[in-house]
Amino acid sequence: MPSMYDIYRRHRAEYDRLVAAEDYARHLPDCLAALADWRGKSVLEGGLGTGRVTELYVEPVRHVAGFDREAHMLEAARERLARYADKLDLRPADNLDLPLLPEQAEIFVEGWSWGHSVVDGPGSVESVADALFANVRKNLVAGGLVLLIETLGTNALAPAAPHPRLAEFYSLLQSRYGLRQAAISTDYRFPSARDAAETLGFFFGEPMAQAVLAAGSAIVPEWTGVWTGPMPA
Repeated sequence: MPSMYDIYRRHRAEYDRLVAAEDYARHLPDCLAALADWRGKSVLEGGLGTGRVTELYVEPVRHVAGFDREAHMLEAARERLARYADKLDLRPADNLDLPLLPEQAEIFVEGWSWGHSVVDGPGSVESVADALFANVRKNLVAGGLVLLIETLGTNALAPAAPHPRLAEFYSLLQSRYGLRQAAISTDYRFPSARDAAETLGFFFGEPMAQAVLAAGSAIVPEWTGVWTGPMPA
């Protein structure tokens, strides 16, 4: 099983196969539409990846400044979002090292990206979280909307943080930063149970593959948390 960073660096096709199967019931687009008025807005997106979240909101927005640490992923995003090229500014940068932009955005969004920074980041969860927010704050208008999308468990019966550092981070998002949390079902649907086991096993390891295969279903439960609110001062 490759590391997640190796996947992002080298396995774009496998990554696209995974995310194409996720949220087959389309709950996330409805959630994003309900939480923000995207019309005419300038958006900053961190950890943009192949543009799967961007594609859900890009149609009505005015401009997107998007960043990802891997040029490999941004190349895929440019291909996916080619029809919106005139409103996109996509550049390589890590979540913890965003450049100062010439224009402040009105909405910040990230999907399944900050969690990696928190789990792998140096120092305490609180110090990493503070650094993540500081990198966004300098590029967001006062009172701008923050919208964070992170995992609450794969092949799990109920939503819960799958890592202790994520559990601490999610708690801080509400207690320290004042964001509201919603949990939604974003289940995977694959062509078969074997396809599900192979794809999820590639990303999450052999125990996950065996558990999915034993369940014998092409639909695999997935839970997603969405935290939103004005950027804390």
